[in-house]
Amino acid sequence: MWSTLAALIVLCAIIGFWRDSLHTRELAIQVCRRTCASYQVQLLDDTVALASLWPILERGRLALRRVYLFDYSLSSLDRRTGSLTMTNRRIDSVYLETAPEWE
Repeated sequence: MWSTLAALIVLCAIIGFWRDSLHTRELAIQVCRRTCASYQVQLLDDTVALASLWPILERGRLALRRVYLFDYSLSSLDRRTGSLTMTNRRIDSVYLETAPEWE
């Protein structure tokens, strides 16, 4: 009985983590779209990739910090990489490689 209950709790935790990850990834894609639009660059593949995930303590509570990578182009001929760092669903930073035209 206890092993069944423990397995059910673990399964619920995994499903909850999976759903949270999907929602956070969708938010990351929206942020990257808006960032690319504001800098007038093209978000390539219209997606982000999870580069790292680690637990941190923030104000005494457990939080997940995720770093997403995305590709963008200035002229459709080049490919540059940007990154987005999020803690839970809060945006910490967005980074775009410096382009010569921007300097």
